[in-house]
Amino acid sequence: MTRLSRSRVRFVPLAMVCGLFAFTAAPAWADTPSVVLVEEHWELETGEPDSALSAPQTSMVMSPTGDSNGVYFLFTLNHRSEPDYSPGGMQVQLWDGDHLLDERNSGETGTLSYNGEVIHWVQRMWVSGGSLNFKVINGTSETWGSFGGESFKLSTGTITNNLGDYRPGVSLTESQVNFAENRVYSLTLTKLKWLTDDGEWHEINAPIPVDTSLDP
Repeated sequence: MTRLSRSRVRFVPLAMVCGLFAFTAAPAWADTPSVVLVEEHWELETGEPDSALSAPQTSMVMSPTGDSNGVYFLFTLNHRSEPDYSPGGMQVQLWDGDHLLDERNSGETGTLSYNGEVIHWVQRMWVSGGSLNFKVINGTSETWGSFGGESFKLSTGTITNNLGDYRPGVSLTESQVNFAENRVYSLTLTKLKWLTDDGEWHEINAPIPVDTSLDP
């Protein structure tokens, strides 16, 4: 993948949307298997971090629906923003519109400090037993080592057993490098995977169009 200048973040899925894939409108979910789990595979490549300023910082959004007006999850890297700002580390948050419902801090508190560091992680969201769940898993970085797991998990009650209303466009358009964008080479959704209640896995590799529907 071609690398853009340091003054611009390369958000690959948004930059390559037009004309690459043809997807139909959202299907009639009553006639198809229900989506019970969604995984977003992300990659962040830094330029020259500034550890003294805890720069750069990103905030990643993931929603079970086609917008962030209701319940959604937030994952912050290289800072913790709730209830008060703290530099370094990571945090997962659960929101309902403008209302913070819950948050959990990672055990890692260091700040990004390696030039050209590449951070990988997976954001998993699933429904089970009347709960909507979110967890960060399989994280790797030079600064924090391996990260993810139960300390990165949040849950809330739900009346749905189907994530068919999920759209990656919410994540792609609302996730952002919210501080020191000039210190990031790229922020990329490299893969989208989902599991249906018939036990089948499905996936799309980058570039991933904003208006993708999870149509098995």
